[in-house]
Amino acid sequence: MTDKRLATRTPLRPTASLLSVTSLTFRFIGTFLLLWPPHDCLALEQPGTAAAPILMVPMGSRALGMGGAFTAVANDSSALYYNPAGLSLLNAHELSAAFLSGQTDTSSQHFAYAGPIPWAGMAGEGFSSIGGSILHSRGGTIEVNELAADGNIQRAEKINAGYDVVASAGYAERIGMTPIETPGKSYNINHFLGMAGKVIHSSLAERYSASAVAADLGYLAQCPDLGASIGFAAANLGSRMRYVEHSDPLPATIRMGAAYAFKPGAMHDLLFSGDGDFLFHDRLWHASTGMEYFWDKTFGFRLGWQFNRQTLGLTAGLGLRWKARFTFDYGWAIGSVGNSHRVTFGYRFGGVVQSVRGRTRRPFMEVSPGRESLPVSQDVIPIEEKPRKKAKPAPPRDERPTGVPGWIY
Repeated sequence: MTDKRLATRTPLRPTASLLSVTSLTFRFIGTFLLLWPPHDCLALEQPGTAAAPILMVPMGSRALGMGGAFTAVANDSSALYYNPAGLSLLNAHELSAAFLSGQTDTSSQHFAYAGPIPWAGMAGEGFSSIGGSILHSRGGTIEVNELAADGNIQRAEKINAGYDVVASAGYAERIGMTPIETPGKSYNINHFLGMAGKVIHSSLAERYSASAVAADLGYLAQCPDLGASIGFAAANLGSRMRYVEHSDPLPATIRMGAAYAFKPGAMHDLLFSGDGDFLFHDRLWHASTGMEYFWDKTFGFRLGWQFNRQTLGLTAGLGLRWKARFTFDYGWAIGSVGNSHRVTFGYRFGGVVQSVRGRTRRPFMEVSPGRESLPVSQDVIPIEEKPRKKAKPAPPRDERPTGVPGWIY
């Protein structure tokens, strides 16, 4: 649908507008990266030294079934993990609860909320959204043996291997719109920017604990008329986690992706996506690709593949939508030690139509025009010309009613 503002303003040059909006976005991200502590940026460590590995586990059953290729899709409550800019794509409030049974006896629970807010945003371009989530993960149990002086086992006990808790909150909005005019048709490219903050607390073997804070940044460009989108995200940019005297950096990650959605028929919806990411400290890269098919917007099937990973390769998933409110998603991934299974239940409510989501902030002069610009009807008497009522003379002092002291008559 063409934006109503196109009728009141001159179309922008596609190349110049795209370059200006994209340049502004990358300047913002680049400034954030330059302000990141230098010792974290330059200290490229050996693979496997990053703390809080739970931050690298794919969130959301839908994304897991698509191989984690979700940076340019990110249109559900798991957008807070993959690309916070995707929060702006939600047109309804969404609650979700995800449960993951991992390799061996590890498990995690992820509860999230995301939805639109009635505000035009800081840029005044609409599509403002917020989101929040809580992730809790347990690492199973380990057996600890205490040896006697002669080398025999004196005492054995099982303790919790550790747990992680991650609390996140984010915000996103549209920062601009690029109209592109072609012979016979016009296209709009929406630019979204999002950011999120998170607090991570980790415990090891019931004896050691550490905490850290981090931030995520995301950018997403989407052309609804073509069904194409691209996304960029920088995740886990923050402090180090210190256990006793030793500290490890968080798994800082740079992601980029592209997606394309189309309808081969009235009852069919297809989505293809691809992602690439780079672990900054571990100096590791990964790639993934995925697809999603939905029949009648009710029954879905997903397939994905993850490249250059030691534990995950083929992924698959199923989806179910009932009355456009209740959602069920299942994701499965093959691992070298065991398989991973994730189940997500969701509920959507309070939908907002696209035209309302895209409302922009009206100029000040349009909202509060000067009095001289208001037309005055001939049959309406101006305020200053209305006859004033004569004030009623006050009664004599002895004739005033009496009452509670302090009353005004």
